[in-house]
Amino acid sequence: MHTISTVLPEIALGQQRIRVVLRLRELMAEHKIRSVSALHRILISKKVTVSHSQLLRIVDNKADHWKVEFLSAFIEVFQCSESELFKIERYVETDEIAAGA
Repeated sequence: MHTISTVLPEIALGQQRIRVVLRLRELMAEHKIRSVSALHRILISKKVTVSHSQLLRIVDNKADHWKVEFLSAFIEVFQCSESELFKIERYVETDEIAAGA
């Protein structure tokens, strides 16, 4: 006689993680900068060289890397401190563990 058993997936709690997020969309709204194109024009006027597509990735927090000089430009444009540029999000990562018989 053979027995078939099924083990249901378990959700294991992982470690608490943090994600650092640039608050550019929020700061743009506060300063009535309505589009990434408008922000791009402002940066170009300040002699900051960045492509529109790279700036879009930065604003959407999807850029893998970017120049540190952008920080000073953002601080100048938004007249804020460096700590106001970022927010820290805490989350718990979950892993699904499936075991089979």
